[in-house]
Amino acid sequence: MESKSDGFSIIDAFLSLADLGAEWVMWLMLALGFILIVLSVERLRLYMTTRIDAPALGRELVILLDEGNIEAARKTVERGAGMEERVLADALGVFHRGPAVVEQILMSSLARERQRYDRFLAYFGTVGNNTPFIGLFGTVIGIILAFKALGLNPAGGLEVVGPAIAEALVATAVGLLVAIPAVAIYNYFKGTVKGRVSNTDFLGRIIIAQAGHVAPDDDAKTGKA
Repeated sequence: MESKSDGFSIIDAFLSLADLGAEWVMWLMLALGFILIVLSVERLRLYMTTRIDAPALGRELVILLDEGNIEAARKTVERGAGMEERVLADALGVFHRGPAVVEQILMSSLARERQRYDRFLAYFGTVGNNTPFIGLFGTVIGIILAFKALGLNPAGGLEVVGPAIAEALVATAVGLLVAIPAVAIYNYFKGTVKGRVSNTDFLGRIIIAQAGHVAPDDDAKTGKA
């Protein structure tokens, strides 16, 4: 009788992976959680240090632009490091070129600033959405080990399967422990960026409206009123 040749089995490969236990899965999730904390602190520092009073700034810009004091308006915002101030500074730099140019500069500068403020948000969302599944993967590994131990010792009871099941439940708990803060942080930061974009939009419209009352440079050069 011919012996059946041994071939690759994906089930055997997964069982070999399961033999490593679920501890490495938990270390992976803890590493993701540590990175989450570091990036959250960095993002929070950016958002907190660049906050502005948008309504107050809007009122100040209206007064200065009504007076025709464009340079003072530009200096008011160019000192700031926030999204709103950096975008408005770019727009006021081309103020005398007319509302169409101002609007294009506002759009391009806002796109640039959004990239700066949206940085790492994809990581928060990915961790929040996927760590529960990573924890579930660790749970599956723990259950596999529990049944494997029970198969090697059929007469055994809870003392055989208990440790592996406990490890499986811990993996699920760690996944939720990382995912829940990640989702909360993602939603908070996403809302913060949305608010900054809204502030920039309404402040930018003030500048566009004021620029419509100023003759473009080309008209000034040709002597048109």
